[in-house]
Amino acid sequence: MIQLGISAFYHDSAACLVKNGKVLYAIEEERFTEIKHDSSFPVHSIKWILKKANLRHISEIDEVCWYENPEKKKDRVLKTFAKRPFKTLYNKLRFLVKHYIKAPDILLYLHFGYSGKIKYVDHHLSHAAFSYYTSPFKHAAILTVDGVGEWETITISEGRNGKIIKKLSIDFPNSLGMLYSTITAFLGFKPNEGEYKVMGLAPFGNPDVYFKKLDSIFVKKGNKFEIKQNYFTWEYSDRVMFNLDLCKLLGLAPKFPEEPITQDHKDLAAALQKIYEMQFGKLLNTAKKLTKSSNICLGGGCAYNGVANIKAYEYFKSVHIPFAPSDAGSAIGACLESYKGKRRDNSNPYLGDSYKDKDITLFLDFFDNILYFKKYNNSELITEIAKFIKEEKIVALFRERMEFGARALGNRSIIASPKHAEMRKKLNKIIKKREGFRPFAPSVTLEKSKKYFNIKEPVPYMNIVAKNNTRLFEAATHIDGTCRVQTVTKESNTNYYELLKEVGKQTGHEVVLNTSFNLKDQTITRTPLQAIERFLDSEINVLVLNNFIITKRK
Repeated sequence: MIQLGISAFYHDSAACLVKNGKVLYAIEEERFTEIKHDSSFPVHSIKWILKKANLRHISEIDEVCWYENPEKKKDRVLKTFAKRPFKTLYNKLRFLVKHYIKAPDILLYLHFGYSGKIKYVDHHLSHAAFSYYTSPFKHAAILTVDGVGEWETITISEGRNGKIIKKLSIDFPNSLGMLYSTITAFLGFKPNEGEYKVMGLAPFGNPDVYFKKLDSIFVKKGNKFEIKQNYFTWEYSDRVMFNLDLCKLLGLAPKFPEEPITQDHKDLAAALQKIYEMQFGKLLNTAKKLTKSSNICLGGGCAYNGVANIKAYEYFKSVHIPFAPSDAGSAIGACLESYKGKRRDNSNPYLGDSYKDKDITLFLDFFDNILYFKKYNNSELITEIAKFIKEEKIVALFRERMEFGARALGNRSIIASPKHAEMRKKLNKIIKKREGFRPFAPSVTLEKSKKYFNIKEPVPYMNIVAKNNTRLFEAATHIDGTCRVQTVTKESNTNYYELLKEVGKQTGHEVVLNTSFNLKDQTITRTPLQAIERFLDSEINVLVLNNFIITKRK
């Protein structure tokens, strides 16, 4: 059984290949187009997958799985537009043209000659399936939170013995995800992209300043909630998400992107995060009551909110958050939900590109006049990289297969010493060229992780923010004393694990600062040529391509 999973047309478009329930390849379209969160149909991703899988023609695919139900989505959009027929006439016509030409007939977009079965899986079920079927649990609560799928914005389900049973849902326009994106836009950041900036900004503010005002928009309805819509334009505009009434409620004008961040903006971010965590906690409590499970799986784009995610331990013994919980991962989720065979281990996030030494050598030879490079065996390489970390140098890693999802997990990472705050400032200002309030993450061996960080269990995908129990690692610790931790085992990533062990031998701590290998407004590095160009365009000290160590000639 060979399945091709696809997500597209909203954000984080992606494709994957699943064979007999095992995910073999997965990649986001943005890695090819270099457009962050690219929403276009993943033509490049599909071509890459077919080539990597040695499939001569797409007709060898048994089933194409699509991550949402176009007819249900059409029903929601048209019924929503019907509330304001004159105000939404243009948007309605535009949607109908787009829907009838594009969405229902995926074959028009595949245009590779596929004529087989297409399976449409509901949006939140795709989220739930990706989270549950990549977890180690037989029985678990499943909570999915995002902007909107077809109608649903939140679902609580029960996973039991390989099946998913929905217990509760909250429908559009009542959406925690839309609210978070709206305040993200209000603060001058790009929605569906800048939410993590708001999360990073929140600890600098006082949530009490705007908390009551934001909380007043919620109306409790049993286990659910409603959001007063007079402050928002979600039902009739896809350009501006809020109206003047929200400005009046907050007593604050929206921030333009180029304007400086003030204390008011920090306070609003803090209030939003507090509101989200409060509502998220109520959902966790409901999930516990409805499922009676001690385990929970989190999914949907909001599962990237690592600060809120740790609250799940107040209600559950064990928490699973997959490596790509947003729409990209739903391409995989749709396949795993459709597949009816034996459940397989799909915990591996390294599903993308890798390159042979001969390919890398071609690029290095081309830049021979400005780069110095030398190949090492694996043991020597790890020793040398650890020396660079000890010497407070910044190292870019490009080794083995690329990660799937928004987090770099050691194969397409920039790593550095986590010890001193100056390193964080240097990375933000000089290397990444981004806002100074943005935090970095520590990677740590699993066996040493609880010595330093207040975590309950392994955090392999960097989706939990936890307290730093020490005064160490200033560069990887946020202003509120928290870290977005990644725990690493020999089984999950042997080379990265061995590097952390060697760093421990040389520095005393099996920890490095880890951030994604990209510069400002760039997607994560996919090719050796990109790696070299970005290395040359930055003040990164050392580039590692496979087993080559590369430095700049003076």
